Amino acid sequence: MAILSKRTLLVAALIGGLVYASEYYSIRGLDALRIEPKSGVGGGDSGSGSGVVAKLKDWVDPKGWFPVYYRGEGAGGASGQAGPVGSGSGVGSGSFGSVGSTADQVRNADIAGVVVGKGGSGELVPSLPVTPTLRIASFDLQGYDEEKSGKLAVQEIIARVSRNFDVVAFQGITSRQRDVLPKLVDRINQGGGAYDYLVGPRVGPLHQAMHLAFVYNTQRVETDRYQLYTVEDPGELLEFDPLVGWFRSRLVPAERALTFSLVNMHLSPARLDQELGVLAGLVESIGRDGRGEDDIILAGGFGVPDARLESLRSKKWIFAIENMATTIRGDEMLDHILFPPSTGDEFTGRSGVIDFLRKFNLSLEQAGQVSEHLPVWSEFFAEEGGYPGYR
Repeated sequence: MAILSKRTLLVAALIGGLVYASEYYSIRGLDALRIEPKSGVGGGDSGSGSGVVAKLKDWVDPKGWFPVYYRGEGAGGASGQAGPVGSGSGVGSGSFGSVGSTADQVRNADIAGVVVGKGGSGELVPSLPVTPTLRIASFDLQGYDEEKSGKLAVQEIIARVSRNFDVVAFQGITSRQRDVLPKLVDRINQGGGAYDYLVGPRVGPLHQAMHLAFVYNTQRVETDRYQLYTVEDPGELLEFDPLVGWFRSRLVPAERALTFSLVNMHLSPARLDQELGVLAGLVESIGRDGRGEDDIILAGGFGVPDARLESLRSKKWIFAIENMATTIRGDEMLDHILFPPSTGDEFTGRSGVIDFLRKFNLSLEQAGQVSEHLPVWSEFFAEEGGYPGYR
């Protein structure tokens, strides 16, 4: 009887051990047996880390890799202001094509995301919204001509940035060749994307003329090409006539989907005071364009920090980004995304500036070959009325 009891205990122990092993380990190979921890269960990096890291992983952007800015809460600095952006010189040097700057290295660059909460501590991490969201970005390509578009590393950086967004307003397309923008969209679509584009006529004085354009993800938003127009400006109050596109979310049923007019802007540095004074009237005119659209978003290069846009702030307009540098040198704020109070219900409160210089470990010279401007972005709920109580 004693022998039977020992056997029983031995069998029970073996069964228990196998159950434990099957729960926490995977067994691979017949000729060379290997036992290794299952993903996410102890062992090395999987499942390890502090509680803060776990919270950040829950909130990290599914697409990827860019820091988040919460309005009114800095990502650094002593008084709630965002820390400097793009102030480093990078590791590489020289023009693209030299060591450390090829398109393949850009494509394979480590672009792990960093999510920043209040004061940069990561302590305040809100729950993810239930309602789907859309991300809108603005990127001044600053002299995007045949030469710049022919640099594969430049194209790759722009493409990598663009894939994170549902609509991108591009400024600074100066090429007269009609295939420059389609080639860029083809690069964005490598890997199975479904982006398309809208482009306006050349605007601005002859020596600075450019195209304004929209690139958008057709799987997530739709547009009516017949609704695209350039603002008429017979009084020449603006040197660069804004391009206005109309978009609708495809993430929720059409009767509930967010619709919005996106105004692609580029103010003239030589006439800033005059053109800043026109903005309030411009927005009112776009609101009366016959579409009955109350969600109007301005995006582009304004050439001044948000503090100088008092004509819109006095009307309770919301600035997605405040007091943040938008240049690769981290010394100026030139680019904005802003909108009237009526669009505030759809704004999630998430926005930011993408420092591609640091993301791709570029020198200032290399980053300047892409643009002196950093892309700016903001996020909106895909449903009209937003998600009550979230922000």
